[in-house]
Amino acid sequence: MTLRPLPLSLSAALAASSAAQAAETPKLTIYSGDFDSVSQYEPGAGGAGFALYESLVSFNLKGGDTAASLGGLPRGLDPSSVLLMPLGTARVRGQRFDFAAAGQDDLLKRALGRTVTVEQAVGDARVTYTGTLLSAGNGLTLHLPDGRIKVLAHYAGFELAQVAGISHEPTLHWTFAGASGRQDFRLHYSTAGLAWRAEYRIDTLGLGKTCRMGIEGAAMVVNRSGADFDGVGLTLVAGEPNRSGTLERVTVTGSRVSAAKMAMADSAPEARVSGEYHAYTLPLPASLPQGSVQRIPLIDAATGVACERRYETAFAQGDWRPPYPIVDANYGAGDDQVLPVQASLRFKNAKAAGLGMPLPAGRVRIFEGGDFLGEAAIAHTPGNGEVALRIGEVFDLQAKRTRTAFTLDRDGRSMTETVRFDINNAKPQAAVLRVAERLPRWSEWEMVSSSAAFTRRGAQTVEFDLPLAVESTATLTYTVRYRWAPGVKVPD
Repeated sequence: MTLRPLPLSLSAALAASSAAQAAETPKLTIYSGDFDSVSQYEPGAGGAGFALYESLVSFNLKGGDTAASLGGLPRGLDPSSVLLMPLGTARVRGQRFDFAAAGQDDLLKRALGRTVTVEQAVGDARVTYTGTLLSAGNGLTLHLPDGRIKVLAHYAGFELAQVAGISHEPTLHWTFAGASGRQDFRLHYSTAGLAWRAEYRIDTLGLGKTCRMGIEGAAMVVNRSGADFDGVGLTLVAGEPNRSGTLERVTVTGSRVSAAKMAMADSAPEARVSGEYHAYTLPLPASLPQGSVQRIPLIDAATGVACERRYETAFAQGDWRPPYPIVDANYGAGDDQVLPVQASLRFKNAKAAGLGMPLPAGRVRIFEGGDFLGEAAIAHTPGNGEVALRIGEVFDLQAKRTRTAFTLDRDGRSMTETVRFDINNAKPQAAVLRVAERLPRWSEWEMVSSSAAFTRRGAQTVEFDLPLAVESTATLTYTVRYRWAPGVKVPD
């Protein structure tokens, strides 16, 4: 980042600051999250995107009370986060932050109670009025020197006397005491408008548990903070610390194009633990121009990773658990209901599988032999974590669900239900379809019969793995019996 010290002795301070910053690389730490929001608009303080900045700055002080300023700051800077720590004998007596003037409305608000000269077009002529600005909004209201109140609904322009705190860029101002000569300080602040996310590509080969894949990952870093960051030590943190969000959010339009160098890395950085998160520090200084999105290596490519390509279907009934047995014969019947079949990719993020490093949250693009299969989102995944990615709906597999029988025995405190799945595999290769069924009528149940083996996955969920031959049809049927104890209330 290019900071611009603006003290009383400008040239001396700039020289001192350049020497100080040459000895120590500024640090920029960007936290994951808000990537899409930051990419779409340039947020102000308290907005989307979160980063921490730290650098060494120097000022030449004259002794006594000395004022100095620092420009080149991001528009997304959080003024309450600014901390300037003296490394010498100087004391910071006061600090002020001036936002960049956003436009004429902002200028007029700051000029309330001050003298303003307003120009108004009357026919082909121009008339000017000078007075104290009382209000600015739907027109301007002036208190003229002769005591009259003039309301101008339309005006061609206005002129202000000098107004304190007006700056073309965000600027910090300090008053120092207690030292003279060159004094070093450590500057800390947080800013919005910087974000990143992981971007992965997976290339798969094979179906079922014979699947093998290659994976590579990069970090997409966006800077819309309103400032350039040049030659910074860049750290990307996979984590989203809680923030109070009490600052007013201000949207600022426009951006500045910079000729700063790109962020570069010859290899992926090593992940390290950073509090409750994981951090990736680039080995070389990076430059992040305002209004840019850059791609930086994040994880080294891995090949031959064991995976599973799975086809799955389920009758969506939610996770609601009934307070009493559901004896309505029509509940969840779904006669001849066609269910979509979803393709998914699963793998374990383990060293034995060729991975094992923390995988930050981001987007995954999945390919097979150069053909695009789909996109999915991956959550923050630790080492040895399980990854399940939904690829998309399968074209050549179809499942149809029908409830074929239902009987209720109130005296025996039981009910029995039979369900059939008709499966069509139009693929030119064999496949296995996993059918997930929720048994929603009551919590106590037993499987009376099934045409395929099942696995109990939860209190009210079972799964069947149904082998399908090439271009074939198959049927799955099961019968479940629900029972309830004496005293359980059953609806009429």
